[in-house]
Amino acid sequence: MAAPFSRQTIAVALVIYAAALGFALLVPYGAVPSSGASWTAELAARLGAPAWAVEPSRWEFLANALILMPLSALGSLRWPRTTWRDWTAYAFVIAAGVELAQGLFLPERSATFTDVVANTLGGLGGAAVVLAGRRLRRTPAA
Repeated sequence: MAAPFSRQTIAVALVIYAAALGFALLVPYGAVPSSGASWTAELAARLGAPAWAVEPSRWEFLANALILMPLSALGSLRWPRTTWRDWTAYAFVIAAGVELAQGLFLPERSATFTDVVANTLGGLGGAAVVLAGRRLRRTPAA
């Protein structure tokens, strides 16, 4: 079975996503991520979600995890020999670098260890999704 996307298409998507991610993570103001988490928590409360699901910090953690998933997923597709362990380590290095840059050069942003943990888990998640997809494609139909 042929791959659904060419390596070149994946590479282009990876470059575009990496550029957008770099902008989003290094923009000098931090109100957008926090306001997005607050808005989501308020929506969850209006929809009757349980108390643990209406805490903005939980939504911010989830958003921080999800933001790196496409990067590691696209990277895993582009470079199939890299493992989920590699992408988890890359995500950690990227997240630590971003938080360091935010802490040193962007006083409007908050540099936190929690963001590093969330981003690292997102890197693991993206690579794990690709790994699971590959295993499913190899599994013969019963």
